[in-house]
Amino acid sequence: MYQAGNIIYFTPFHFKKGEPKNKYFLVLATTESSLIVASLPTSQDHIPSGIRKEHGCINDTEKCVNCYFFEKHKIISECGTFGFPRDTYIYGEQVDVFSKEKMIKQYRIEKEDYIIVCKLSDTEFQSIKNCLKLSGNLKRKVKKYL
Repeated sequence: MYQAGNIIYFTPFHFKKGEPKNKYFLVLATTESSLIVASLPTSQDHIPSGIRKEHGCINDTEKCVNCYFFEKHKIISECGTFGFPRDTYIYGEQVDVFSKEKMIKQYRIEKEDYIIVCKLSDTEFQSIKNCLKLSGNLKRKVKKYL
């Protein structure tokens, strides 16, 4: 389930802070110490005006912006069927580390607690990781796993 590249949809996801809600979860890496490096993509657009949005990496060091932008409905999966239903973003500063043990305990029943949507295509997965490595706001402990 928590394999690098997997797209998981939690119904709902329980945030460290805040109300639970249905949420996509992209597994970027797993570690030997049972950690999961992941992103919770968002449809919230925090890209300053004047920066061109095109599917892929948006990195502007001058404006302190780093994100990976997914155009809505653009196929990004290895299965060739999945694209996010809205314009979606992964911001470097929002990539986090999760305990695999806690996740397994909290989300036990497939199709009830979560759905494994598909796996990112290799090209898309590598592009995301390369983009996030450019982020000046990515936590150091996260960067070393990418």
